[in-house]
Amino acid sequence: MSTPTTAPRRRWVWAAIIAAAVLLVAGGIGLGLVYGGRSAEPAPQSPAEPTNPQTPSTPASTSPPALAGVDGCLGGDSRGPEAVLEAQAAAPRTPEGAVSFAIAFARWFGQKPVVPEEEIAQLDGVAVRDVPNLAQAAASAADVDAAQFHVTSLNGYYRIDTFDEGRVELSLMLPLVVQGAIDPTLNLMPAWVIEWSDRGWVLTGSSDEEDVNTLRTTGVAIPGGC
Repeated sequence: MSTPTTAPRRRWVWAAIIAAAVLLVAGGIGLGLVYGGRSAEPAPQSPAEPTNPQTPSTPASTSPPALAGVDGCLGGDSRGPEAVLEAQAAAPRTPEGAVSFAIAFARWFGQKPVVPEEEIAQLDGVAVRDVPNLAQAAASAADVDAAQFHVTSLNGYYRIDTFDEGRVELSLMLPLVVQGAIDPTLNLMPAWVIEWSDRGWVLTGSSDEEDVNTLRTTGVAIPGGC
């Protein structure tokens, strides 16, 4: 698979999965998104911090332990593009800052009715770069089998899969809110590449992580969600 700046790297996938049965798959090319089922097992405890945690400058092939700094509501509780831009401006140049920015982006992107074209134009090239089909991917949210929904970081999980000083590969599991309540089965589960730029963190494509549905056991609970 290639990077998003050359050939398309991976399809956006919007899927509603209950008991591992795929009900819907649709989307474009460039960033990987999965709507999937969530098991009813109790949430695991967050792993304890190590005595000598890894620093952001040290490459890692697996997720580093949980560190302070992830904000599940960075940019405020709005789901508009302004919240994404505020999160981009506020997120520090750390893996946890990249996660906080990614959560804000996911909360804007993952909603139905789908985000309007003028909002996509406001963020395309600013908060997301080198993804040629952002509008197509956003429009595919209309195919999700719910009249309306949005994404929340409450009861969500994150995992930092690889990181260095200016590039983070991460995975998220964010519940869907349907009819005013957190759905017990549906989550938005993207695996994204977030890179540092002159504007702060930007989303540049999807990673190759295939096990985002395990985040309840392999990830870390998101603090301060909204």
